[in-house]
Amino acid sequence: MARHDKDFRPDREDSGLWGQLYLTKKQRLSAAKWLLYSLVVLALSVVQDVMLSSLDLRGATTDLVPCAILTVCILEGADSGSLFSLLAATVYLFSGTAPGVHVVVLLPLLGVIASVFRQNYLRKSFFTTVLCAGAMVLVYELTVFGVALFVEQTYAARVTVALITAGLSCLAIPLLYPILVSIGKIGGETWKE
Repeated sequence: MARHDKDFRPDREDSGLWGQLYLTKKQRLSAAKWLLYSLVVLALSVVQDVMLSSLDLRGATTDLVPCAILTVCILEGADSGSLFSLLAATVYLFSGTAPGVHVVVLLPLLGVIASVFRQNYLRKSFFTTVLCAGAMVLVYELTVFGVALFVEQTYAARVTVALITAGLSCLAIPLLYPILVSIGKIGGETWKE
């Protein structure tokens, strides 16, 4: 019996690392979704630091990065959203614009609390997401103010500045919501009711 060349094909030896890595379509879409979330948070950080930092209202300005991190955590759920918020808060800290090291614990904790509350007691909608994210932004701003007051970086009379910052930041959440929901639909929905 004679052997033909087309009966046996040897393995390709010129394939590099990418040739050996196989990702399914769902895995590629999931990676694209998380990359887009990260790029949105990065873009908001740049907008906050370059454009909005010079605009203030009685000493207050917006705080877009925590708004985006908390909204993504609420939209994605406690399991995958908490990991994203932990990584994003760490990058936020190392960017040099975070108010302190406590944001690495505070943002994931608030995101998980809001996400679990919304998943257990509320339906998925625009209003509930904005409500939960707004409440957590208010708690975030007041906690950051409390920590700054504790370490004597500010004084108690500036609590109105923290409240105005929380209010301005909450006004940004409805603007961020359609963008983040559109990104969240890449690769399928994670919410199961």
